[in-house]
Amino acid sequence: MRLLANLALQNLGRRKARSLLLIAAVAIGSGVVFTGATLMRSIDDSMAAGFSRLGADMMVVPEGALTNITAALLTVEPTDLVLDADVLAKARIASVGRAAPQKIARVEHSGIGSHHDLVDLVGFEPAHDFTIQPWLREKLNREFRAGDVILGAGRDVPLGSQMLIFGKPHVVYGKLGRTGVGTHERGVFMSFETLEALAGAVPQHGSSRPAALAPGKVTGFLVELAPGATALQARFAILSAVKGAKVVTGDSSLSGIRQGLSALLQGILALMVLMFASMAVMVSVLFSAIITERRPELGLLKAIGARWPQIVGMMVVEAVIATGVGGVLGVTLGVLVMRLYERSLVYYLENIGVPFVWLDLPRMAAFAAAAIVLAAAIGALGAFYPAWRASRRDAYDLVRGEG
Repeated sequence: MRLLANLALQNLGRRKARSLLLIAAVAIGSGVVFTGATLMRSIDDSMAAGFSRLGADMMVVPEGALTNITAALLTVEPTDLVLDADVLAKARIASVGRAAPQKIARVEHSGIGSHHDLVDLVGFEPAHDFTIQPWLREKLNREFRAGDVILGAGRDVPLGSQMLIFGKPHVVYGKLGRTGVGTHERGVFMSFETLEALAGAVPQHGSSRPAALAPGKVTGFLVELAPGATALQARFAILSAVKGAKVVTGDSSLSGIRQGLSALLQGILALMVLMFASMAVMVSVLFSAIITERRPELGLLKAIGARWPQIVGMMVVEAVIATGVGGVLGVTLGVLVMRLYERSLVYYLENIGVPFVWLDLPRMAAFAAAAIVLAAAIGALGAFYPAWRASRRDAYDLVRGEG
């Protein structure tokens, strides 16, 4: 193997201009693909973070329930009308991508602020939520857990402090940014588990406690459409499957923008795949020409006893070295280009309040390694077939340059 590598390096050194052009071509292709894949993934993460703040595409609530529709969010208002918590899961509606159930109970004498203030206790499932946690402005440096609460922007209590709700201690885990929506401004948000543990301490209002505190019941669902689904499809499907419910939709243009950008990113990914394929064809054609030019040399190697696996191995190693070096240079070039983006476009976006989420270091390193490995693999595949064909010919024909 060491001998093959030495021969491959000598061969690359004999045609410096051609070798440098091959390395440069692979470097440009690898750099474009690495930079494009990294930026595409970063844009996708940034879109997810930005669009998650736009909340749900629609709400499913009991008939007669009050709702609040703003430019920022769809929110369910506290009501005594409830739905079964598993009604959407049982319906299995294909046009529904995600559904976040919520329990909202408006209570007084809670011990928060003035004892007689009305407080909205909002229960949600952290694992399925996409309308509350994206609005976290600040939070503790740990996972959200039972006994934690998140406060709306209208409540000024330090993070990590203890808050008594109906005499039970809770830890202030985080605070939401300002949304302009009443429930999000004054609400106290907690997991279903925490709200159910608190339910027994909530005093009865009239003849019973708020209906939303009952086990297995929710005030409503916030729904995100499945990719490719329309609000009209989801609306009809939900109304036909869930009795006693109504569907409230928000700004349909936001759903279209979300789905359109997702389709655009998928198109960019397809273009990058085509670029790698074209680079593989280019390397194959180039090595076919190189091997045709070097037939006399290969014939002499066969004449002195070189076997076909050694000849193929030499050419493949030569191609892997050239394209591998090109891949490394391409990744380096890609990193420099992304630094330029970071100091220009991304800096501008962050200054106007548009967040840009870069890939974390482990995933970026994985993308870089994949780009280098793919570049080397393209070299190996591109050189293998023409080298194999040449190695199967007679030494005499190769020396004479025939075939």
